[in-house]
Formats: sequence, C-alpha cells, structure tokens
Amino acid sequence: MPKSDQASEEQGRAALRAALFVHRRAPLSRLLARRGLGPYRGYGELLEAIERLADRGAQVTLIGRSIRGEPLLAVHLGAASLAAARGEKQAAGLLAPSAQGGQRVANGVSLHPLDGTPDADGSRAPGGADDRAPSDAALAPSAERAERASFRPSTGAGSRERVRTTVILSGIHPLEWIGIEAHLALLDRLATQDLGGRSILAVPIVNPDGLLRVEMNLRAGRHRYVRGNARGVDLNRNFDAGWYERGLIQRFIGLLFSPGSRPASEPEVEAIAHALSSRRIDRALSLHSAGGAVLYPPAHSLWPVADAAEHHAFALRVARAADRRPYRAMSYVRFAWGVRKAGLEIDWLHDRHGALSLLVECSRGKLGLRPSRLVEPFAWHNPRRLDDATPPLVDALLPFVKGARA
Repeated sequence: MPKSDQASEEQGRAALRAALFVHRRAPLSRLLARRGLGPYRGYGELLEAIERLADRGAQVTLIGRSIRGEPLLAVHLGAASLAAARGEKQAAGLLAPSAQGGQRVANGVSLHPLDGTPDADGSRAPGGADDRAPSDAALAPSAERAERASFRPSTGAGSRERVRTTVILSGIHPLEWIGIEAHLALLDRLATQDLGGRSILAVPIVNPDGLLRVEMNLRAGRHRYVRGNARGVDLNRNFDAGWYERGLIQRFIGLLFSPGSRPASEPEVEAIAHALSSRRIDRALSLHSAGGAVLYPPAHSLWPVADAAEHHAFALRVARAADRRPYRAMSYVRFAWGVRKAGLEIDWLHDRHGALSLLVECSRGKLGLRPSRLVEPFAWHNPRRLDDATPPLVDALLPFVKGARA
C-alpha cells in the first residue's frame, strides 16, 4: 500500500478509535428492546460495527467532521477501493486540488462536470478535465483550511479509466436507524463477496450529531422529533440539486425542515461532495425509512428524467424482492404527491455524477397498539422486529449495488 494510502487509512482508524473511546456506553439495544422499540444499537455500538468491518479488511477513511467534531467515516470495499483510485491519480501525475488550483468550486463544494458520453455498454461515464476556477482556500480560516485540505481528494482528466463505484449513504435523518442497520448488514454481506472490478464507497452515518441527540433523548426517556444536524438543517435538503427551485409550499416546509443557507452549507454534505468528486459513480443508494418504497429521481422537478425507464426497472426489481408484500416503486415526486422537494441526494447523485440513484424507504413503520410506541417518534420510523425487515432488504439490494443489470 502506498504511503499516502496507508496514512489516510491510519487517519481513519485513529478517528474511529478516538470516537469509540468517547462514546462507549451501556448498550442502547437492551434499553430499547425493553421498551418495545427494537434492538437498535447506539452510536458507540454502530462505530464498533464499522471497526469490525475494518478488522475484516475494509478500508475506513476520515472524509470530514460534523459541526460538533464527530468523524464522518467512509467504508471502502472492493478490489479498487482507496488504494487503486489513488494509484491511478499518482500514475497520471495529478496533484491535489489545493496545490494544482485546477478544481472547479461552487459554494465551497468541488464540482465534477459530466460530459454525458456513454460507454460501450451504454452507461454514462462522468469525467472530463476540470475547468479552472479560483480555489476556496482563500475563503476559509487557516485552521479550517488545513483540516479540509487533508480530507479533499484529488481530481483530474483520467476519470474515464477509473473503476465503477457504488455509493451508499444512510443516517442522513437521525431518527431513521433502520436505514443504518440495513446499511451495515449490507456491508457485512458485501465484505464476503467478490465485487470484481467494482468499488464500494459507503458512509453509514452521515449525520452523527443528530444521531447522538436522538440517542440522548432515548436514554433520558424524552419523546423528541429530530430531523436535522446540530444547526437544525435537514441534510437531505442541502445538496446542490435544484436547491433554489422552491415554490410557496417548499418555502413553508423549509421553515420546518431547513435546507440551509446555501447548497452544501453544512460540513456533512460538503464532505460527501468532496469525497465523491473524483469517483466514477454509476450506482447510488440512499437508505431512509419508513415508507415501504423504492424511489428514484426526480424529486425537485415534475418532469421525468431521461433514464426514468431504467430507474423504474431497477426500483421495481428491488421493490418486489424487499418484502413478502412488495414495496412501491416510483419517482420521488410521485411519492410526495406531486410536491417538488429540492436539495435531495438522489437528484444530486444523478444530476452531478450521472448515477442510477435509488432511495429506499426501509420498512413500513408499523406502530402497533403499544402506547410507548404511539408517542415515541423513534417508533414512527423504525420497525420493532429488525430481523424481519433487514435480511430480505439486503438480498434485494445486493444485485443493484454490485452492478447487475435490471
């Protein structure tokens, strides 16, 4: 492993160990099981699961930090994960953007243009040389600039030769723990399989500050609805995809679910944008809860995307296999009763990277008649019987994540 790759991995493992030291507590899963909320693991327990993946050979890297300083950890799987991607860039003689100055930046986020040219098999390959634009280095304080530079990947004109990458996100909304549990179960399965030439880049906990706030409320017995990060911003309204395209209804909803001051105004979203900027992403998966649906772009437009039929075919395949009673498969804007929702990750991953993007609303949020579940927002999003929901969903998602055709 090259020294730079080894240093990056060591940085990730060090950040993981430090967070584990701070957040090791009595298992939350036992407390929630006694309350009829299901055996969901606390933040420290979830970090332990990520550490076990690293012990089995996955690469864990630090891509950024949350508002409160929690690590944003990416898990890399596949023959061409971190080391191979960086090896290509080194072979091409590319420099980091902070030194090269050739990276295109908007709103503090590295942009990677699309040329829209299909490959031989008909799939899109994001790539092309980056336009020259002023770096954002001059806009950040020196301390913040130094830390951000260590997280930012390099980019360049060799995008076409990079391996295909599947991106998986979860934990964007802090109450939706079924998505995180399904994500980690999926990574457990992927760690045992031959991925061929495909790379997996997974961020299991996008919103650690929100997750810790929910856990604090659960341990204290407080019934609180938490959707945003430490600033109260809904991270799934903060991506640079139709962010400004908000009508009257969206602006009213913005009072409840703040989209932030600008696209990628939040460090969690900015870190993801930087981490993905040099990747050739053709599949993207985001795990939420609890609508029992497999959704695809668009969310911010009433007009269907050009590859809507391909998206629908994949969504339908996953939906039929996810449960004994199939999930629904449809575009997000249809799922939201025709209301456009701006700033979603699936639109951004599709529009910016050309990826086939699915958002899965895991489970159906069955509350039952137990009073403790009726008044607990955590129960509105997470099924009580985790083992019933997760295994079939993982089986349904594996072909898509591994790059199978619809």
